[in-house]
Amino acid sequence: MTSRINPLAAIFALLVTLAMLIYARAAFLTDAQWVIADDARQFLAWTSRIADPQAMPGNFMADYWQQTAPPFYRALLYAAVAVGMPPILLSKLLPLLLLPISAVLAWKVSGVFARERVVQFAGALCIIATALHTDSIFSGTPRAFALPLMLVAIHGMAAGRNGIAVLGLLMLGVVYPAPAVTCLGLFTLHLLQWKPPLRFRVTGGKIALLALAAACVVLPALIFKSGLDQWGPTLTMSEARGVFSMMLYDGRSSITGPNGDIAWLCSRRIGFLPSVVNCRGNTDPRLLINLCLTIVPMLLLWFWQARAKGVSEMGTGKNAALWRLFPYSLVSAIICYLIAAVIAFKVHLPARYSQPVLLIMGSLAFGIMASKGWEHLRKSGGVIPKLVAALCLMLALVAYVTPKTTLARPRDAALIGLIGRTPPSTRIAGIESDLDFVPAATGRGVLATTEHDIPYHRQYDWKNSDGLRASLQMGELTSPAAIAAIRRYRIDLLVFDREFLETGVVPGRYLRTMAPPHRIRPSEGQLAALRAASCRIVETRYSVLIFTGCFRQLAQAASSGAK
Repeated sequence: MTSRINPLAAIFALLVTLAMLIYARAAFLTDAQWVIADDARQFLAWTSRIADPQAMPGNFMADYWQQTAPPFYRALLYAAVAVGMPPILLSKLLPLLLLPISAVLAWKVSGVFARERVVQFAGALCIIATALHTDSIFSGTPRAFALPLMLVAIHGMAAGRNGIAVLGLLMLGVVYPAPAVTCLGLFTLHLLQWKPPLRFRVTGGKIALLALAAACVVLPALIFKSGLDQWGPTLTMSEARGVFSMMLYDGRSSITGPNGDIAWLCSRRIGFLPSVVNCRGNTDPRLLINLCLTIVPMLLLWFWQARAKGVSEMGTGKNAALWRLFPYSLVSAIICYLIAAVIAFKVHLPARYSQPVLLIMGSLAFGIMASKGWEHLRKSGGVIPKLVAALCLMLALVAYVTPKTTLARPRDAALIGLIGRTPPSTRIAGIESDLDFVPAATGRGVLATTEHDIPYHRQYDWKNSDGLRASLQMGELTSPAAIAAIRRYRIDLLVFDREFLETGVVPGRYLRTMAPPHRIRPSEGQLAALRAASCRIVETRYSVLIFTGCFRQLAQAASSGAK
């Protein structure tokens, strides 16, 4: 006996496959040699040490990002290298594994809330559509695991399988603690069947289960945090108002606006609302879109269920407990977000507590509400329901064929290739945007880059900021200050953007990372003097590479001139 294929499930699978193919083309078929996920350039900056523990000696950047990698993610990287898979390749393959797993889990989660196939389809479709337009699942970082693991935990809660929920919380706590804390709050409210203001159903078994769940989440988080304490003190919110890269909405680590206003409601790193559509601050009208796509559907669905079942029935029964997951997730997100905001940066960014959970529950609620509305419209008959269905499928197709892959590729592939052929112990400095790729792609140590400018731990930030400022000074090439900086940091190779040497103005990424001044006197004319001093200089289309072995002679000449 053959079972019929569910056409809606087939459409969903087809759309997910299409999104995977589009990602795979960008990751592996289009100038793919040096393509890497944007944030993976940070998290993989230390991975040359897996094959060679002595690699990048004394490089603070590698030290920091090695410590930042959670144990599970670190073990995964070691296992990949053990079987001959480079870490960058692993980071690019992860979405091809995690996306279909997430799709299956989204289908299961939506199915718990929906008896009708069309509602299940719409809920799962919206969960994955919003995931495709945030950068998590394509990030190649521990954050990529957040979606499927949260879905495991939420499915366990929704299906009444507490063991599965605790397992999901454990895995999430080990890999990405921030949303695990919010999911733990959700699990607590759900298990104790909280009703306002302070009514709970408490038993000894529930308390024991909550203690186990809390240990699964809190202990890995504390271990992870303790490993980063050596890089403290942690940035405070008052300090963040004065950090240049955090004062620009298009900056590397934007937190505040140019006037020091903090985007509590809507921004990628600190805003409460899920960033389905990126917005910049509390007055950005785009925050209304995010509100209507997530929070509003959750509240409407909750009130609609309360009205449909009768207020007196909402407090009892498995069905009532299921739908209470929506307000519970909102309450848990608010509580965890407020605590994280009060102690901002000490336990990760506040947005990492609210946004991931609300993104799942809000998009699920949106899909359920939209499909229920369509079913109501369909009962009226006529051509309008068919047109609405066609329009929705077209919008879904657009969402799935335009995933936010966040893949980055160097402008000057020849530069990365040249650096990759230098000795592994080479120390590099300079002003060139493609230096962002060098630690992860080549395993060579760089003094400082814009991509790795993360100010949350002050000791790390001070070192990177000092390195960026020293790199700018080295752009003067033959000045005594430049030569002194080269010797102080023991730099073997200088790499400069050709236009920077011609104009003295730093490239755009540096403008958004470094505080002024952003320019030096043009120094391209000094290349002739370096060649005369037998310096080895290699030029590519966009960059100039200068090996510093000859700078000892220049230093001696400068010293003699001073005498």
